[in-house]
This record gives sequence, C-alpha cells and structure tokens, in this order.
Amino acid sequence: MADQRVSMFVSHKVASHKRAAERIREVLQSRTERLDVQICEEIGAGSDWLKWIKRHIAHSHIMLVILPHTDEDLRWIANEIGRFQAAVPRGHLIPLKRPSDPNSSILPNLQTIDSVKEVILEKFLEPLYRKKTFTGAAAPLNRRVSDTDIAHDAQEIADAVEGVLPMRHEAIGCSLLVETAELKPDVTEDLDRAQVTAVERFSEILNWQRRSFTWRELRERAAKDTGKGTFWVTEMQDVIMDAVRQDRPRIMSSTFRGRGNNAGSIFRPVLDRIDYIESQPVRFKFVFHEVLVPELVRAKGTLGDVFNLLYIATRVKYEVLYPFLIKPWQNNHKLPSKWEMSKQEQRDLVRKVIGSLRVIDLQIERNDMINPVLSAFHGDDLQSMQQMLQERLRIMEWMERAAEQNDFEKVMETLKQALDLNCRVMEPLVGKFQELLTRDLADLQEMLRQTSPPLSGVMQARVSS
Repeated sequence: MADQRVSMFVSHKVASHKRAAERIREVLQSRTERLDVQICEEIGAGSDWLKWIKRHIAHSHIMLVILPHTDEDLRWIANEIGRFQAAVPRGHLIPLKRPSDPNSSILPNLQTIDSVKEVILEKFLEPLYRKKTFTGAAAPLNRRVSDTDIAHDAQEIADAVEGVLPMRHEAIGCSLLVETAELKPDVTEDLDRAQVTAVERFSEILNWQRRSFTWRELRERAAKDTGKGTFWVTEMQDVIMDAVRQDRPRIMSSTFRGRGNNAGSIFRPVLDRIDYIESQPVRFKFVFHEVLVPELVRAKGTLGDVFNLLYIATRVKYEVLYPFLIKPWQNNHKLPSKWEMSKQEQRDLVRKVIGSLRVIDLQIERNDMINPVLSAFHGDDLQSMQQMLQERLRIMEWMERAAEQNDFEKVMETLKQALDLNCRVMEPLVGKFQELLTRDLADLQEMLRQTSPPLSGVMQARVSS
C-alpha cells in the first residue's frame, strides 16, 4: 500500500546524545508523513521502559545508531543493536559516528558511516526518502524531496551528532504552497487544477478558514476584492508560468489589502522557493509579508493618470538624475564623465543608472502608466505631450545602446538629455494636475455643502459647546 508506514528506532546514549536524537527525529519526520521515528525520550512516566524498547525495536524497519565517543558508553547500545539484528534480520542498520572518533573495539565488525554531510546524504537520506527497497515499503517515502532539501537535512544531522544544534526559528509572514507537478508549459489553464495548501496563518489574511484548495478556488476568492494595481493572483500565476517555461521568474510588485481582522493591513506576495524534480518545477512557496505602502495609490480617472506620470517623473529625477548627475555635478562642478575614474568604476556607475531606469520602467509597464494620461490633454498640449513621450523612448534606446558599448561619456550625455526632458515634462504635468485637483476639490466642497446639516455647521456647534 502507498500509505504503508515505516518505523525507525534511534539508539543513542541519553547523557550525550539526547538533544541530537530529538533533532534528528524532527528533521526526518518533517519530510514525510509515513515515517515514525522512535526515541526513548518518549517513554512515559511509570511505563515499563525495557518492554517499550524491546517492542519498538522489534517493530522497526530501520535502526539509526548514534555511537558514543568511547567504548565505555557502548555496552547498552551494543545490546540494542543485537536485539534489532535478531528481531529484524532484513532491516537496515545505520551506525553514525563522529569522524574524529575511533572505531569500536566492542563491535569490531560493525560497518559505520562518518557523520559528515556527503556520506549521510549518499548512504542514508537518499535511499531513505527515494528507494522503497531501503524501507521495504510499497512506495518511496518522498520521491519529490529536492536535492537541496536532502543536502540541508544531511548537514542538520551531521551538526546534531557533533553537538551543534540550531537556534529556534520563527517564520515571519504567511505562506502558500502551490503543487504544479502535472502542469504543462504554455498551458495556463492547467494551473486551475493545481493543489494549494495554506501554511502559517495565511487563512487570516483572506478571512478564509480553508487550508487546502485549488488554484481556481483561490483566484475566485481573491477576485472578490481586486483593488488597484496588479492583481496579485495574476502576478503569482505569471511567475509560476515563467518557471514552468524555464524562464527567470519576474519581479513581483503587487499588493492587496487583507480581510476580516486584517482589513487595514497591506500584504505583498514574494516567491520564496521553487522545488524541482530534475528540471521540472513541482512546488512553489510564496510568502506574504505585511508592507506599509501599497503598490499603487491614485485617484480614479484622469486625475489619477496624471498623478501617476508625475510620480514617475519624480522617481526618475530623484532616483536616477539626482544621485548620478545633478548631485555629482553640483559637488564637483563638472560631469562624472570628466572625473578621473577607472574603467571598473565607470562600468559600476553605468550598471546603477541602467538598473534604476529598468526598475522604474517595470513599474510603468506593469501598471500601464503612460498611455492613459494622454486623454487629459488636447490640441497643441496633446501633441507636445506625445512628442515628449516619444523622446523618452529614444533616450532609453540611446542609453541602453551606450551601456552595451561601454560608452561612459555617451551615457552621461544621454543623462543630460534625460534631465532636460524631465524638466520640460514636469511643467505641463504639474499644471494639468493642479487644474484637475482644483476641479476635484470644488466637487468635494459642493458635496459637503449639500450635507444636512452642513458639515461646517456641525463643526461650529462642536466648537461652541
């Protein structure tokens, strides 16, 4: 049966390896639901401890032995090994010892393995998780466990035997696991059937008590309140499909508001880990962190569109032009291209400039922040704005070409052109924003005047009282 359980007994000396046995048990059972690791620390008060040990040894498929440092401490463990070999002649015996410890004179014929990462991985963990012949079960304990996870576990066990035990960890944020083993490249619809498991308080974010559901059910639940900006489930879907197609997953920027008790909080999903079987991604872990600022805050309609472009122009000025052109120019009274800089320093500066511009361009693309603003302008103003937006594209092309050619002086000259464009585009944007904002304020004030009683009268009454 595929759900057949496997029992492992950990033989150890309590005085020297109690915490190591507990840690190894925790590591092994975290990777599979079908492995029961027995340690004598579980024996309850008042129980017949010898009967407990005999019974669990006799019913074990595997015995893991943590050998003590000296033969003086080995006699009881040698007794447990003898019981296991007699009761389970076809069972697997895995004796671990520290590399610095000598071989035992009491058990001279016992083939031990050193508690180092590579040996534990090859001789113990890989066959334990992946080979049914090792456990005697009808199916492997966990054929999907990744090489990275097995290597991590091997190091954890090696550290435990050496007495190096981990600190307590606390996960910050909530997470989702998305199982995609059957997903086909370029078939987005397949994702609807993917199984999703909520881990670590995710249910509190959506005010949804279910812990397991399909991707389609998650999308339908989330779609009840999509908010502004990028729909976070769509972005997660795009990231998954990037990996399935063997592309580099895109940067995630979406945010959304929580529900229920978390209605005032803002959350951002981040791709934390991808598990693979060979080259096929089979599991995605997304972590949801609370953030202070949402991806996009804007008014509706034309006012919001103009605000967006004004915001982008401000980002370009203070994230690119000011640190890489304006401030150095003011401090040194000459362009960076005229400084005495090494070729490496020049390349580093160009990378910072190009990287900053690409991040801003990514936000523009994700939220379609350029084209909608044109509806706010008319006549000559519209033509002028269209020309400046076309000029922006040419400047970006020149910048990318100059960077590819490592032409540092050309990059700096193109930054000067970008500064000139930034100054020219700010004026009509600020003017249009002020015009639309004035109109919006007038509408709001009219709404307040129509309240009964007028809001100003209510405030005056409160002041008088």
